[in-house]
Amino acid sequence: MMDVFDFGAFPALETPRLRLRQITRADADAVFRLRSDFEVTRYNTGTPYRQLDQAVQLIENITASYDDCSEIRWGITLKDGDDELIGMVGYNYWIRADCRASVGYDLARAYWGQGLMSEALGAVVDFGFERMALNRIEADAEGRNPASRRVLEKVGFRCEGIQREHFYADSGFHDLWLFGLLRRDWAERSEQR
Repeated sequence: MMDVFDFGAFPALETPRLRLRQITRADADAVFRLRSDFEVTRYNTGTPYRQLDQAVQLIENITASYDDCSEIRWGITLKDGDDELIGMVGYNYWIRADCRASVGYDLARAYWGQGLMSEALGAVVDFGFERMALNRIEADAEGRNPASRRVLEKVGFRCEGIQREHFYADSGFHDLWLFGLLRRDWAERSEQR
């Protein structure tokens, strides 16, 4: 029987280059830098942050959601760095009855194109199947964001459909690409690694 994660002690994760850890109030400046960068947030819901208080509120919301056992998000740091947060990744919801959850992520622009988000997301996906007893992990990517789609595909997600003109932003309607990764597909990929 699988030892299912119970939201006790926060689970730190490691990859060859990264450490994924709890996001704390001490990360407020780094979260603000991340979320105030238009290029990083342009495909997220909402506008870039303008005040540090917005980052503090986000961290408080992340902490409260962990405390009420509804979501888990990790701060991404470099193993050989100074523990400065360079991104965030995690589960935005977990529907236990259906054994499914949804992932999302952000990464500081200085670290794009190095395979770091695929590495971080891979660890979070492994955690989901190994510790959360998930059968399915979902994600979405804005139609104008091919880099996010590549990250998902690199980790094994499959595009399951496109919600055409799903939302309005920047004076136009935009598509939302829907992705899914099933436990059986993950297990097959894991055997091949």
